[in-house]
Amino acid sequence: MLEEKDIAVTRELDALRTDDGALREDYVQRVAQAVAGSDTALLRELVGDLHEADVGDLIEALAAELRPRLVELMGPDFDFAALTEVDDTIREEILEELPAETVAEGVRELDSDDAVAILEDLPKDEQNEILEQLPAPERVALARSLDYPENSAGRRMQDEFIAVEPHWTVGQTIDYLREKPDLPDRFWELYVVDATRRLTGL
Repeated sequence: MLEEKDIAVTRELDALRTDDGALREDYVQRVAQAVAGSDTALLRELVGDLHEADVGDLIEALAAELRPRLVELMGPDFDFAALTEVDDTIREEILEELPAETVAEGVRELDSDDAVAILEDLPKDEQNEILEQLPAPERVALARSLDYPENSAGRRMQDEFIAVEPHWTVGQTIDYLREKPDLPDRFWELYVVDATRRLTGL
């Protein structure tokens, strides 16, 4: 049987927005109180299952001082992709308040295009401080993307891809996709490569 608190949380998640699409004020206040009270368990219930766009709207609805605190309290349960959904100024303010290690850990979980979108407006020294926290392959890949001119295809493109061998069956390919832990969040094609890693088809 659900406890009273669980029922309240469920109702709030079911009625997240008003008829005109805005976040419900009582929901935002509940989240704000949970952040102010450092109630991580309640925050995970209220925010943990939201889509990144909803989290972005929530962040913008919160008072400025609560935004970075929300990220910190959510810890690994915070989806940094939500920061691509907020105004650039708000994102920069949040990132300035977070330790470089926290930001680095957050962007590690993202596709490269989302990671670049989060880091690109930061001053170069702050970018470098965050990149230094990443393993070498990820650091080099992100640094390369950030070196492309602003709004260029090179900066916007996602450089993660999935390569499979030409002799694999559909079943083997599906097994590979199920077992591979670091697939891109979004992909539309599989690249078929030969033993020398040369592209042979899509």
